[in-house]
Amino acid sequence: MDKTRIQPVGGDHAIEVMAIGVEWSSPLDESCLHALQSIYTESQELKESFPQFSPVQAFLIQETHQIGVVRMEQQPHLGPEGITPPQFVTKAAGFDANRVDVNGKISWGVSIRPDFLSCNCTAYDRWKNVKPRVVEALLPFIEAAIGLGAEISAIGLQYQDAFRLLDGISPETTKQLFRQDSRCIPSHLFDEPSFWHCHQGWFSNGCNSRRILNNITTDLAEVDSVHFARIGGQHRIFSVSFDGKTQNRIETCEIDEVLEGLHEENKKVINEMLSDGALEAIGCVVEGA
Repeated sequence: MDKTRIQPVGGDHAIEVMAIGVEWSSPLDESCLHALQSIYTESQELKESFPQFSPVQAFLIQETHQIGVVRMEQQPHLGPEGITPPQFVTKAAGFDANRVDVNGKISWGVSIRPDFLSCNCTAYDRWKNVKPRVVEALLPFIEAAIGLGAEISAIGLQYQDAFRLLDGISPETTKQLFRQDSRCIPSHLFDEPSFWHCHQGWFSNGCNSRRILNNITTDLAEVDSVHFARIGGQHRIFSVSFDGKTQNRIETCEIDEVLEGLHEENKKVINEMLSDGALEAIGCVVEGA
C-alpha cells in the first residue's frame, strides 16, 4: 500500500471512534436511573475522568379528559366537547458525562439511558489501553443496575476505521487498500470508479456459545472535499444460545471475556478485508505472515 496516497486517520491506527454498550432486558425505571446518577456524583474519579455532566429528560404526552360543561373563559385551552389537549410532561431519562479535548471534541463519554449504557472514545490508542479504562468507567453502573434487578440482554462493541484517500477514489486505490479475494467485499466493487457502499450482517458463535450479530458497513465517500474509505463494525453478543433457543445470561464476571471475544470478531473482519500493506500500516498482525 502506498502510504503517500492512503493514510490511516490515526497515523499508526485507523480508528475514528470506538464504543462499548450494555443493553438491558427491560428499561431502567426512574429510581434506578437516579441511583446510577448518584454513583457519578459521589465518585471523584468518575467526575475527574468525565467532568462535563448533562442530565437527559424525556418528553411524554399525557392525555387528560374534562367531563361536563366547562366555560371557555375559565379553561381557554379546552378542545371541542370538553376534551383538553394533550399535556407535555418530562421525566428523568439518564445522563451524559463527557471529557472534551482542547479542540472542543468529545474524546471520552459515558451515556446512561433507560435501555442501555455506553462508553465511547475518539482518543483511541490501542485496545489493551482503552478497554481497561472503559470497563473501569462502566462497571460501577453495571453492578448497581444489576443489583437493582436489571438483566443484561446484549453487550456490543462498535468500531469505525477510516483511511484518507489522498488521490481520490479509483479501482487502483481500492485494490491497494482491500483484499481482492475478501469474502466481505463483492468482487465487482473493485472495478467501480466512484463512490460505493456495502452493508452486510451475519451471526457467529461467541463466548460460552452465545449468539453474536456482526454488522459491517463499508463506505467510499467524500467529506469536506476529502475522500475516505470507512469500515464500520458492530458486534453484539446476546444473552441467548447460538441457536437462539435457550437463555444464557451474561454475568458481570464475564464482561472482560465477552469484550475480548467481540474484539477478536472485529480483528477477524479487519484481517479478512484489508490488504497486507494496510494491516501493516495500522499495526495489525498479518495472518499467515
